[in-house]
Amino acid sequence: MTTKVRLIDVSKCVGCKGCQVSCKNWNQLPATPTEFSGSYESPPDLFPNTWSRVKFNEYADSDKVKFYFSFFSCMHCSDPACLNICPVKAISKDSLGSVKVDLGVCIGCGACKGVCPFNVPRIGNNKMFKCTLCSARVSNGMASACATACPTGAISLGDADEKIAEAEARVAELKKSGFANARIYGKDELGGLGVVYVLTDAPDKYGLPAEPKVSLADVYFWKVALGPVKTLATVGLAAGALSGWLQMRKEEIRKEQEGKE
Repeated sequence: MTTKVRLIDVSKCVGCKGCQVSCKNWNQLPATPTEFSGSYESPPDLFPNTWSRVKFNEYADSDKVKFYFSFFSCMHCSDPACLNICPVKAISKDSLGSVKVDLGVCIGCGACKGVCPFNVPRIGNNKMFKCTLCSARVSNGMASACATACPTGAISLGDADEKIAEAEARVAELKKSGFANARIYGKDELGGLGVVYVLTDAPDKYGLPAEPKVSLADVYFWKVALGPVKTLATVGLAAGALSGWLQMRKEEIRKEQEGKE
């Protein structure tokens, strides 16, 4: 099956959160209780039971406050740092390009979250949770839940080449309309992402890193912390015991590093 790309055209986003609600409904995820903290953005972050959200990025423009809306969830990287660091090989990519986690294998060690340049994975009940790109829907000829719910067409999903060409055409159109800073994000970053944005301004205005990078220091830390895990997993330790051991190992390494500083 052809690799898919989710295209997000922020110029069409009105911040309605229909995508966010649809994601919850399709994946049968419970609501996340929140309190007003000075922003219309809710919930304030991703959680084990919140895999996608609309960011309300606020910037002062002269005497007005301007909102930069953007849908955010897993980027489904072409070369996922989370997949490469996972000690029990619970993370994989399918033929659609979706980065998936096998909850039956995952031990919730948190290494995936530690190396993700977008800080996406969330750990709960000793398991990792995140967007699946609705692979079950897409593999059966349906659009993703977020794309289906979007009333303005800001979110769409399709073959990678077609969506990138669509993004390029849209950026050219926006520049002609006066958006001098319009650009594509996700086509080249980290060798290409499974989520491509059409932005009307700089990435940081939308809460995206301008030059996303996988931290070598984080990778090194986790490789040291996870060193014995593969052996422990091979001999069949229970996931709970393995996860508990890993947490203690992480604390030992942190204390050793602090002692050297």
